[in-house]
Amino acid sequence: MRESAEVISGPRKMSMPPSESPKTDLEKELSELRREVIESRNLVIKTDNLLKNLHAEVKAVGKRHEDFQKRQWISSAVAYALFVILAVGGAVLVSGARSSSSTNERERLEKQVADLSTQLEKQRGDATAHLTAQRAAGEVYKMMTTLPGDERLKGIDALVKLDTQRLSSLERQALNDRAANLRRETGDAAFERGKQAFRRNEMNAVVSDLSRFLAMNPGEADALDASFFLGTAYNQLRQHDKAVPLLARFVDGDKKSKTRDYAMLLLAQSYQETGAYDKAADTVRDALATYPATQYLSQFRGRLSSAKRAASGGDAAAPAGVPGAAVPAAQTAAPAGQ
Repeated sequence: MRESAEVISGPRKMSMPPSESPKTDLEKELSELRREVIESRNLVIKTDNLLKNLHAEVKAVGKRHEDFQKRQWISSAVAYALFVILAVGGAVLVSGARSSSSTNERERLEKQVADLSTQLEKQRGDATAHLTAQRAAGEVYKMMTTLPGDERLKGIDALVKLDTQRLSSLERQALNDRAANLRRETGDAAFERGKQAFRRNEMNAVVSDLSRFLAMNPGEADALDASFFLGTAYNQLRQHDKAVPLLARFVDGDKKSKTRDYAMLLLAQSYQETGAYDKAADTVRDALATYPATQYLSQFRGRLSSAKRAASGGDAAAPAGVPGAAVPAAQTAAPAGQ
């Protein structure tokens, strides 16, 4: 606040006795002196008032300056405090970011190490499995090469159980080629033995040799011939449930064979013996329509009558003239007629 101490005072009036006589020079000078003294006194009073006012102004300015300094000090303190807080916060954020980055980098490196360790273990396992498969493949190849006679087939059985995915393409090809050659060699031998046993009417030997031959996945033509011989053998051994699929395969697969009519006669018999009377009758009708001049015409007619009686619930006894155990020699040499 500004204090005003200005005091305005006028010149003091001094009473003077009325002069009864004209003023002398001395009196005039005294009067002038008194007037000057009074003016000086008034000037002093005015100066004093001005000094008081100036003092009040200076005091107010000083107080305002002190208030300004106080506010400036508080502002500086707040600014320094904010700066310190911001600096500490920035340091904490930077430290946290670095810590998070370090943690992420550590986790990434740990994951990379774990992945590399897993890959290394997998590669070691694959290498071990590959070496094991190579040793096993060598043993299988040795079995298919060095064992005598049909014992080499044990190598094929071992090859089926072998995990060839662990081998190289060249190794797999070598094993498969050797197995194919061995199947062809042993299969041809088994096929020939089976046909010779068929000619000798040794049906059990036919079943043994030709079953092994068909298990080797031979070519289609040889498989059809083997199906005829093996189906006929099962028919003669009265194992009709095993004869049906083999004879049906031959009848359906080789429609140009010279022995197809005979195979259809045996198939009709096996159908009838297994209770499939309708299939037996259909097979006979198909044979009569395809081979009207067949030498088995009477047997087909008798089989058709027997199948019809069996289907209607009558006597299902085999008709006269049905082929017995022996197969005509002219038909055993080349069933496919090719």
